[in-house]
Formats: sequence, structure tokens, C-alpha cells
Amino acid sequence: MTSLPLAAWRDFYVMIGTAAGVIVGATFVVASLATGMKERTMGMRGFITPTAVHLGSVIGSAILAAPTLTDFALSLLLGVGGLGGAVYAIVVAARIWKMNLDLSDRTFYAILPILAYVTIATSALLQSSGVADALEILAVSLVVLLITGMRNAWDMASFMIMRRREGE
Repeated sequence: MTSLPLAAWRDFYVMIGTAAGVIVGATFVVASLATGMKERTMGMRGFITPTAVHLGSVIGSAILAAPTLTDFALSLLLGVGGLGGAVYAIVVAARIWKMNLDLSDRTFYAILPILAYVTIATSALLQSSGVADALEILAVSLVVLLITGMRNAWDMASFMIMRRREGE
């Protein structure tokens, strides 16, 4: 069993996991703002739930701080998580792609999550192959998911607030 250099990353995972947890809480507030909307189902399935899932993936990175994580377990977790996340992100993208969204919304709700999850799966392959920069690539992927979640939570909150004003 090789020793993984994850101990040096502990503060990083604690920091982004905490940030993602706070934003998940804010996303639940946004979801409660949607209770009076007519087209709430698409908002939940296409925007709010995926944002919470992506942020949950960042929170899930806390598993990387486990002291007994082996190289094989790390590669397996990242590979399965990255592939599963990519499939989920593709399903979400297919669901919302036909909607009248601008380029920034398509980028943050569809394209970036897919790329981030594929990159997480790629970091699993790189880690199992002994590539030195695999953890840095993983870190960038998780930060992309965190920034995507932050932007999407803000986008949804501002949309809900503006929508309520229009309906009054």
C-alpha cells in the first residue's frame, strides 16, 4: 500500500466542503421560494436539485480526508463518482437543453458540471497510473463544481425574487 499525499490536502477539503455545505443550505432556501410557482417541477428537476447534487459532490470530497484511504479505494471512489456524476449531469443537460437559456446558463447548468465530473473520473485514472498531478486536477474539478454551485444558487435566487415581483 502506497502512502497517499492527501494529508497535505486536508485543509483544502475541509474548506471547500464547508463552503459547499453553506451553499446547499442556501439552495434549500431558494427551493422554498419556489413553492408558489406554477412550473415548479422543472425548476426542481432541472435547476435546484442538480445544484444541490453538484454541491453534495463537493461535500463528499470529505471522504478524501479518511486516514486509511488506499490508492485503489481512492481511484475507485473517484472513478465511480466521476462517471456517475457525468451521467447525471448529461441527463440534466438533456432535460434543460431545449429551454430558452442564454449561453452562461447553458455553460453553468449543463456544460461545466459534465466537464467537472469527467475530469474527476480522469483524475481517478491518472491517480491509479501514478501521475503526480492527479490530486491537483481533482482539486480544480471540485473547485469548478463549487463555483458552478455558487453561481447557480445565486442565479436561482435572483430569478425567484424577480419572478415573485413580476407576479404581484
